[in-house]
Amino acid sequence: MSTLRSIGLMKRDRLKATRPAPPCQRRTLSAQDALNSALKEIVAPAVRSAGFKGSGKTWRRVNEHGDWAIVNVQSSSWSTSEELRCVINISVAPEPWIAWTSHLWDQEMPKVPGEASGLYRDRIHPTGSPPNTDTWWTVRDEVDAEAAARDMVVRLTADALPLLMDLLERPKLLESVRKMDLGMVHGTSWALYFMQAEAILRSGEGTSSQLDGILKYIDEHTDEKRRTNAERLIAWVQFRAADADR
Repeated sequence: MSTLRSIGLMKRDRLKATRPAPPCQRRTLSAQDALNSALKEIVAPAVRSAGFKGSGKTWRRVNEHGDWAIVNVQSSSWSTSEELRCVINISVAPEPWIAWTSHLWDQEMPKVPGEASGLYRDRIHPTGSPPNTDTWWTVRDEVDAEAAARDMVVRLTADALPLLMDLLERPKLLESVRKMDLGMVHGTSWALYFMQAEAILRSGEGTSSQLDGILKYIDEHTDEKRRTNAERLIAWVQFRAADADR
């Protein structure tokens, strides 16, 4: 072999050694494992610094009244080992709401509520997502997972965690109810729902003319299809308010 040909082959081999591998060869973890690792190393410390406890994909904080704030990272059911989509769910589940829904469904009060049991529920999307669109993070490998996790921390620390901390204060949660804003549920078309929520939240404060007025509104604005549940709610709120007076 000629000297020039040998030099050419050596240069080609060096280029092969330094050229980045394509994405399919860079992956050492599945998309799910890459996300789990990034959540553990990047997101969990940020959430725990705000007083939340948990592991994996869900963290919770509870106040002295038994009201819970919950942060959950949800992966799409259509995810594969090569690619997944994920989004952050946040919720606030106040004790009276948990008590009422448990009573409604004839269930025991859960020791630890799930994110879906919240009165206030919303989603946190990637930075720069268009308004009113359900945009999710996409993860294919460790690089994507780290980028997604760091953006999650930005979105959580800037918006979600301060909001959850505020809503753990019952007066601020009531204020949000009166403004007809419970995250994904908002606006005047839900007026009856918001009145029901306020009655439930005030049930532990004892009887009052204000509570009587709310219950009267519920009674007068409930159609026949929902009458049975409305009557159960009114009776439950009245019993709980009277018990608080004792």
